[in-house]
Amino acid sequence: MASAVTYEMVEDVCNHLAASGENPTYLKVHQRLGKGSTRIVSAHIRQWREAHALGKALDGDPLFGEWPEALQLKARSLFDGLLALSAEAANTSAETCRRAFEEREQAMATEVQEATRASAAALDRLHGEQARTAQLEAEVRSLEAAAEARQGMISELIMQRELQDARLLEAEERLEALRAEHALQLQRVADEAAAERKRLLDEIRLEQERAVGERELLMRQTDRLRQDHVAAVDDLKLRVAKLEAALASQRQKNEEAESRASVHAAVRLQLEEAVAEAARRTAGLEDELARLRAVQVSDATRLGAQQAQIAMLTQQLERETQRATAVEERLKALMLQQAEPPSSPPSATGPGVPEGRD
Repeated sequence: MASAVTYEMVEDVCNHLAASGENPTYLKVHQRLGKGSTRIVSAHIRQWREAHALGKALDGDPLFGEWPEALQLKARSLFDGLLALSAEAANTSAETCRRAFEEREQAMATEVQEATRASAAALDRLHGEQARTAQLEAEVRSLEAAAEARQGMISELIMQRELQDARLLEAEERLEALRAEHALQLQRVADEAAAERKRLLDEIRLEQERAVGERELLMRQTDRLRQDHVAAVDDLKLRVAKLEAALASQRQKNEEAESRASVHAAVRLQLEEAVAEAARRTAGLEDELARLRAVQVSDATRLGAQQAQIAMLTQQLERETQRATAVEERLKALMLQQAEPPSSPPSATGPGVPEGRD
C-alpha cells in the first residue's frame, strides 16, 4: 500500500545513496524499498532534495558561518523541526486526499453499478421480448400453414407483436436516457472539481507571494543589524589596539628613563621630573583605558540587545518560513492531484470495476 511508505524511509535511502555518490532517483529508491507508488515516492524525494539544498545553502552562507556555534545549532534544529512538521503535514494531507478520492470513487462506482443494473434489467427484458416475439412468429407461421380459418387469431397475434415491438422501443429509449443522464453527471462532477482546484490554486499563489515579500523584508532587517554589529566591534577592537600600543610605547620610555637615571646620576633630578611627567601621562592613559573599557562594556551590553533583537527577528523569520512551507506543501499536493490521470468512464453494458490504486 502507498500509505506504508513514509518520508523517513525515503529519507534514509536517499541519504545512503547520496553518501555513496549516487543520485537518488525513483527507480533506485523503489528498488531499495521494494514498494511505494510513483506519486508518493516522488513527492518524498522532492521534499528530501529541498531539505538537502537548504542544508547546503546554510553551509555555504558566509553570514551564517559568522553566527555563534550555539545559534547555528539552534537554527539547524529549528530547520530540522520545520522539515519534520512539513513531512508530517504532507503525509496527513496526502492521506486525507486519498481517502476523499476513494470515497468519491466508491460513490461514483455505486452510481455506475446502479445504472449498469438498470441497463442489464432493460436488456433482459429486451431479450425476453425478443424471445417472445420469435415464439409468436413461429406460432404465426404454424397457424398460416394450418388453415385460413385462423386468420382472426393470426391478426390478434400480429397486434400483440406490434405491442411488444413498441414496448421494446420504449425500453431502448429509457436505456439511452439513462446513459445520457450518467454522462451529464460525470461532466458536472468534473467541472466542479476543476473550478474548485482553480480557486484553491489562486488563493495559494496570493498567500505565497505575500509570504515571500515578508520574508525578504525580514532578511534585509537582519542583514542591516548584523552589519551594524560587525562595524561596532571592529571599531572597538581598533581603539583598544591603539591604546595598548600607546601603553607599550610609554612603558618602554619609562624603562629607558630609569636606565639613564642609574648611569647619569648628575641629572637625577631632571630625570625624576621626566619620570613624574611620564607617570602622570601613564595615569592619564590608564584613565583613558578605563574609560575605553567602560565604553567596551556599554558596547557589549548594546551588542547583547542587538543579538536579542536578531534572535527575535530569526524566530519571526522561522514562523514566516513555516507558513510559506505549509503553503508550498499544499500547492504541491494540489499539483499532484492535478497530475493524476482521470479515471476512464465505465462500460455501459457491464458492471464497472474501478482500477486499483497504489
